[in-house]
Amino acid sequence: MKIHHEVDPTPLRAAAYMDVGDQLDAIMKALAQLGAQGIVLPPETAEWIEHCKQVKLKYKKS
Repeated sequence: MKIHHEVDPTPLRAAAYMDVGDQLDAIMKALAQLGAQGIVLPPETAEWIEHCKQVKLKYKKS
């Protein structure tokens, strides 16, 4: 007789994913690229991208 143990994948996935900030940065960069290609983005998205750019300018990585 085999005993089957089910593992909750939630903590395993959480540990395997990139940092949330890095994920958001990747999404922001992709959306900014679409906007640069002339694709019309929703106003809220364009504002968010601009906000992110301002934060990056204010707090540059060393």
